[in-house]
Parts: sequence; C-alpha cells; structure tokens
Amino acid sequence: MALHRWNKLKQRLATIIAPELKIVFNNGTIQKKTSDSEIKLRFFQIKLGEEIIWEFPKDSQIPQETFLYECIKINGNWERFEDFPVDSITKYLDLPKEQLLDYEDSIGLSDILKVCDKRIGYNRLKELKLSPAAKKIFDVRFKKGIMPKGEEK
Repeated sequence: MALHRWNKLKQRLATIIAPELKIVFNNGTIQKKTSDSEIKLRFFQIKLGEEIIWEFPKDSQIPQETFLYECIKINGNWERFEDFPVDSITKYLDLPKEQLLDYEDSIGLSDILKVCDKRIGYNRLKELKLSPAAKKIFDVRFKKGIMPKGEEK
C-alpha cells in the first residue's frame, strides 16, 4: 500500500477523532532479520496515550491460524491482508452519519472507530457492546462513563 494513500486517510481520520483523545493510528512495516534473510512485516496498531491497545492481525476477530506472512485465508483463498485496516477505515469514513452505528467489519475495528468518532455521542455509544480496546477509549473519552456537558442526550 502506498504511503501517500495512508497519509491522506490518516488526515481524514483525524477530522472525526474526538479532541480529548490522545490516540494514534500507526500503519507501517518493520524489518526482521533471520539467520538466512531479512523480511518486512506489515503492522497496524492503535495507541491510546503510550499504550498499544489494538494491533492487526493479533487483536482482530479473524482466527490467527488463517494468517501466513502477509496473507489471510478467506473462504479457502489466500489474500493479502495489509489493506484490511485501511479498507475498514475508508469504508467507515465514506458512510453517511446516519449509518455509522450500523457499520461492522470483519476485523473488529468498527467499534473502535465509532467510540473515537466525535459525531457520535455518549448516549448512542453507551448502548453498544464494545471490545476491550473500544471500552478503554470510551472510558477515556467520557471520563469513566460520566457524560461531559454538551454531549447529546
């Protein structure tokens, strides 16, 4: 995936993130040296403050045994997974506001996006079943569930 595409998407994502969140979405590669060679591995992670709260593919809802290097087995076919988080974020950002709460993805990133989204308020979010990472973001955003003044009712 082109770095330019990710940078543009990251800018779009920043426009919907609740301002009280110190959250970072990282997408990149790391190089691992083996005794025989050097390989590049893709990673995607979300940091809340200094804590990594979600990583792809490790924390995705996709069974780990379906992963092999940079591929994932879906319906019996091997596909590259490097764009899964980016595709999920793109689909979410392209939705009309009234469809945001209905968005689901195959990797478990959708509830994280919803909880980060300043367009969705406390009362709508508190009804959702959240993953552990999304719950951490919710607690930070709403100060352990106390609704800030001015949030939608």
